[in-house]
Amino acid sequence: MTGKDLLKGIQNLDGEFIEEAEFGVFPKSKPQSFGKKKFLLLLAAVLVLLATLTAATVYTRWSATMQYGNYGGAQPSEQLKRQADQSGLVVVPTEEKDGEQKTISATDNGITVTLIQTVMDENGGKAVFRIQGLKLEEGQAPWAWYDYLIDGEDWTQLHISGGSQFFNGIVMDDAGNPVYAKNGKPIADSPEKGWIPEYQLADGSIEFSVDFSWTGVDVFGKEMVFTFTGFGIQGEKFEDEDIMTHPGAWELRWTLEGSTQAPRKWTPNAKIGDWDLTLVEAEIGQYSTKMTYRPGEQYQDMNDFTEKTGWYPTPASFRLKDGTDVKPQGGSGGGSWDPDTRLGTEVYSCWTNVLDPDQIVGVSFYSGYELNDQGYRVKKPYYYIPLE
Repeated sequence: MTGKDLLKGIQNLDGEFIEEAEFGVFPKSKPQSFGKKKFLLLLAAVLVLLATLTAATVYTRWSATMQYGNYGGAQPSEQLKRQADQSGLVVVPTEEKDGEQKTISATDNGITVTLIQTVMDENGGKAVFRIQGLKLEEGQAPWAWYDYLIDGEDWTQLHISGGSQFFNGIVMDDAGNPVYAKNGKPIADSPEKGWIPEYQLADGSIEFSVDFSWTGVDVFGKEMVFTFTGFGIQGEKFEDEDIMTHPGAWELRWTLEGSTQAPRKWTPNAKIGDWDLTLVEAEIGQYSTKMTYRPGEQYQDMNDFTEKTGWYPTPASFRLKDGTDVKPQGGSGGGSWDPDTRLGTEVYSCWTNVLDPDQIVGVSFYSGYELNDQGYRVKKPYYYIPLE
């Protein structure tokens, strides 16, 4: 890209994409005169530097949901963000308004909803929205009503599943203590209600994310029409009705895109713990995971195995080369059973984490609880399987 290209491109920069910056105070000096050519060369150099810095900051401007949402304290590195951006996994969809590229948003009844990030691959995805204008009183939790179409078809017709959640504003500090993301202060804890969330971030906005599981459904390149029909607050108790305080219509349209990068594959053919269940194959991508299992001959299929044992094979963490265990959050997906090969395939998509498959050397499975001498439930050691 030339300096001229950069000069032409500046007029289309969206202020929402530019990080705020503080500039130092420089000592005064005698004014100097520059020739036009020297000035343009200097300006072009500055623009190249600014373009480099702007590109770098894109990786840091992740949503709070993806930056902090795994609740484990481990935040994605800049390298991991860069990989996710370059593979097309993470996208900030935009639309052209008044000759400029703007984030996709809609405003109604005093509330503005903005699509700030999507994370998608062939098995599933996540869309993160910023909600501005919804005020919560102390102790209240937000709620949203929504629906969506993909290429004009209702998501239920496409056999897409998933869920949704609000980012509760709680993260772990370096010592493993829960703190609020907005200010780093220790969280409030109630004996009756447990940890007290803080849904509103430092700027007063709230983040809401929707998960999609679409294994086997071709969605990339198709139009998503996502419509919110109201916002409000959750009922105080589970059985209480949620209250819509802001009815309206917020329609956001964008073209679905994501990563088509092939996952890494391993064939451990290893028993999981003491269970008569074999992990035949593991496919781990940047965002979703596919595990293939074979239950023992005494079980008709995976459902029969789960019903008779009361245990379900859920990946609890991925071991990295440096010894770190990354604990994924979420993991909704779908499964299938092949009676001929007696293989059950489970897809875990919609992780809150983004992974680097090249760094993974093992996977652990949740093993349940047991009672200690005092009668309290404590987690059993995870079942670990190396991936070589």
